[in-house]
Amino acid sequence: MSETTGRPRTSAESSAATGAPRRVQRIVALSAGLSSPSSTRMLVDQLAAAARAAIDQNPGVHAEVTVYELRDYGRDITDMMLSRFPSERLSELIEAVRAADAVIAVTPIFNTGPSGLFKSFIDVVPLDVWPGKPVLLGATAGSARHSLALEYAIRPMFVYLKAALVPTAVVAASADFGAPDADGADEMPLSVRARRAAEELAVLGCGERRIGRYVEQPAESDGPVDEYPDAAAEGAPAEDAADAATGGPVGLDAEFSDFVPMDSLLHRG
Repeated sequence: MSETTGRPRTSAESSAATGAPRRVQRIVALSAGLSSPSSTRMLVDQLAAAARAAIDQNPGVHAEVTVYELRDYGRDITDMMLSRFPSERLSELIEAVRAADAVIAVTPIFNTGPSGLFKSFIDVVPLDVWPGKPVLLGATAGSARHSLALEYAIRPMFVYLKAALVPTAVVAASADFGAPDADGADEMPLSVRARRAAEELAVLGCGERRIGRYVEQPAESDGPVDEYPDAAAEGAPAEDAADAATGGPVGLDAEFSDFVPMDSLLHRG
């Protein structure tokens, strides 16, 4: 005879009792901290735990979180930026991000922006990985005064990538981790902010109505371009080819049709 208590069952216990399989919600957590251990990794772990708890409250869903330290991929990221060929281990990380149902991305704030390691990784990930993917943003800084850096330097980057951003972003100052001589922490405790962001992530990332199914994929023209296309090779008129070679009016609005590049002016007698 089994014992019963007055405590309500969790979704995990209910699924186990009925024998219903639970769908796995895969979350990739990216830590761009440069030291080990780091406050960035501490925030990642806290957000990951909060996300796991929030998602597991959904009936029939179980969260699996995998944390990646980007500092372990620093050389691979640099090599890909220079050669455009990812290493095997970097390819595996990119594919893990692609296959994830949601991403937690946390970076330290340096000079009012993300760390170079964080930005470099985002630069090497293909554009088609991000559209519609739920992303929870986090950042660490020495002071809560740097909180707005996440909103004007990091969030716009993911908006451009068409990610489904969690409304609440979590910034943790040194005081949030108990540093004795740091500036004051946010008035709302870090655990409360982490829980609120995790609940929002659970809403975006779970279920068949996941937002990513309805987001348009980016066009190839949205990607980075290193050089002007060879207009002559595309069969463009001779004058267009010459303009393309000198940075002339090709592609400019009509009102700028008489524009002459500075290098052309300098070569004129």
